[in-house]
Amino acid sequence: MNVAQYVAQFLVDKQVDQVFGYQGGAILKLVDEMVATGRIEFVQNYHEQGSAFCADAWSRVTGRIGVALGTSGPGATNLVTGIANANLDSIPVLFLTGQDYTANITNANGARQNGFQDLDIVTVARPLTKYAALVTDPKRIRYEVEKAYHMATEGRPGAVLLDIPIDVQFAEIDPATLESFVPPQQPPLPAFDVQQVLQALRQAQRPVILMGGGLRMSGTVDLANEFARKAGVPVITTLNGTDAFEGSYGFAGLYGNTSANLAALNADVMLVLGARFGQRQVGKVPSKYTTARIIHVDIDTTELLRVFPDELAIRAELGDFLRAALAALPQAQLPGWPQWHAQLQGWAKKYAGNARLNDVGLDPVRVVDRMLPLLAPDAILTNDVGQNQMWVAQGFKVRTGQRLLNSVGLGAMGFSLPAAIGAQLAFPGRQVVSFMGDGGLQINLQELMLVCLRGLPVKCVVFNNNTLGMIREVQIRYYKANYHGANPKEFGCVDLEMLARTYRMGHRRIDSLDDVDGLADVLADDRPWIIEVPIDLDSKLTNRYDEAACFEAELAHG
Repeated sequence: MNVAQYVAQFLVDKQVDQVFGYQGGAILKLVDEMVATGRIEFVQNYHEQGSAFCADAWSRVTGRIGVALGTSGPGATNLVTGIANANLDSIPVLFLTGQDYTANITNANGARQNGFQDLDIVTVARPLTKYAALVTDPKRIRYEVEKAYHMATEGRPGAVLLDIPIDVQFAEIDPATLESFVPPQQPPLPAFDVQQVLQALRQAQRPVILMGGGLRMSGTVDLANEFARKAGVPVITTLNGTDAFEGSYGFAGLYGNTSANLAALNADVMLVLGARFGQRQVGKVPSKYTTARIIHVDIDTTELLRVFPDELAIRAELGDFLRAALAALPQAQLPGWPQWHAQLQGWAKKYAGNARLNDVGLDPVRVVDRMLPLLAPDAILTNDVGQNQMWVAQGFKVRTGQRLLNSVGLGAMGFSLPAAIGAQLAFPGRQVVSFMGDGGLQINLQELMLVCLRGLPVKCVVFNNNTLGMIREVQIRYYKANYHGANPKEFGCVDLEMLARTYRMGHRRIDSLDDVDGLADVLADDRPWIIEVPIDLDSKLTNRYDEAACFEAELAHG
C-alpha cells in the first residue's frame, strides 16, 4: 500500500464519501487513490476557495469531517480563506495539500525556493488551524492523519491541515508497522452544580436562554430544545444559532431582531449554551447588550469569562450539562414565566417593522418574509455576508428540520454559493436556497460552472443593488458619504439574466411582493435558477440595538 492509498482508506473509514478540490500536479496521486476506492467522489471546483467553503458546508450539514484538497503553491494559498473560516466557526475540516518533492523542501541552502511551487504552507496555515503538519516520513502517515482527525473533531472542533510531498504520496508502506496516534490523557472536566443553575432560573423574573452554533457542533440541538421547552425559558439565538430552535424570539446581535435584543437587554438571568459572545453579538460595550447574570456553558476555556468577567463559568460538554439539567428539571419547579413570555410576544409584534426599513422599491426583509412559507420544511439555506446576511437572518423563522448556514467569525463574502453546492451534494434530494448580494455572488461566481455542469438544483436569490451596500452605510455614517469603491462608477453587477443564460440556469426577476408568491414553481423545479431581487442602491439595514430609541424606552427597572 502507498501513502495516498492509506489516506484514502482512512477517509473511507471516517465515512467521507465526497471531497472537494481543484486538480493540480501535486495532488493527482491523492485524488486518484481516493476515487479508486469506489467510495469517494472527487468534486472539481473552479477555485480552491470554493472547495474550502464546499467542504465546510458539507461538514455542517452531515455532521462528519469535511475534506478539501489543493495542489502546492497557489493551490494551497487559495485555501487559506476557507481554512480560517472553518476554524473560526468551529467546523471540522481536513485540508490536504500536495507539496513539492521532499529533497527540494528540506534542502537547507537558504534559497527562497528550490523547486516549482515550493511553498511552506504549514507555517502559513498554523495560526489558522488547530493543527498543521508537513509529512516528510512516509512511516508517520498513520500518526499524522489520526492526530489531525482527532484535533479537528475533539473538544471545540476546527480546521486542520496536512501537507504531503509528491514522493511521500507514492511511497510504499506496511500499515501493520505504522505508529498510531494516542491522544494524551486529558484531566477530567471540572464538576458543575446544575442545582445552582436551576436555582438561578427559579429565582429569575426574566430569564432567557441564548443558543449558539456550538449546539450544532456538539450534536446537542435536540437536547437543548427539550430542556428549553420543558423548562419554559424563552429562547433567543446568535446568528450561528438561528436554526437551532423553532419558536425563538429571534437572533440577538448588533443587527438582530428587536424582540431578541430587548429580551437580552431586559433579562436578569441569561443561560448561554454554545455561544462565544462575539463582538457582533454584544457590541463594543457589552453592558449595553445585557446586564443579566450570565451562566455560560462552553467546552473552550478561553471563551469563558472573556467578555463578562463576573459570569458563572461552566466548562463542560454541552451534552453532559444538558442531560444533567434535564434529569434535575422535574424537581426544579420552574414558574414558566407567562408574563415575561407575553412581554416578549408583545415586543415581537410591536417592533416587527424595525427591520423593514426600505421606503423606496422592494424591502428585502419583506421579500424574505414572503418567501419563507414557500420553502420545504427540510430546506437548507445558505447566507452570504453583508446586508443580505442580516436581512435573511432578521426575516428567518426556522421550522424544525431547516438549516441556515452562515460565515460568522470570519464573515467571508463569497461563502453562500459554494456552501450551497456542498450542502446540495451532501443531500441531493433536499431543497437548497443560496441567499447573496451582488457583491458576494461575484466573488465566487466561477462556481456556477459546477452548478451548471452537474445540473444541481440550487436556487440563487440575489439581492441586487449594484453596490456594496453595507460599506455604503458605513461610509455614510463615518466617512462623509465618500463612496470609494462602492459608487456606481466603481462597482456594478453583471446582467443576471444573461449570466443565468450563460450557465444554463433559469432566471426570474422579482419586481413586487406579489411576484414572490409566484416562485413556488421555480423553487420546486429540479433545475438551477437565479432569482433576482432588484433593490434600491441605498437599501437600508440600520437597525442597531445600540442606537434605536426603543431600547432605552423599553428598559426594565427592578
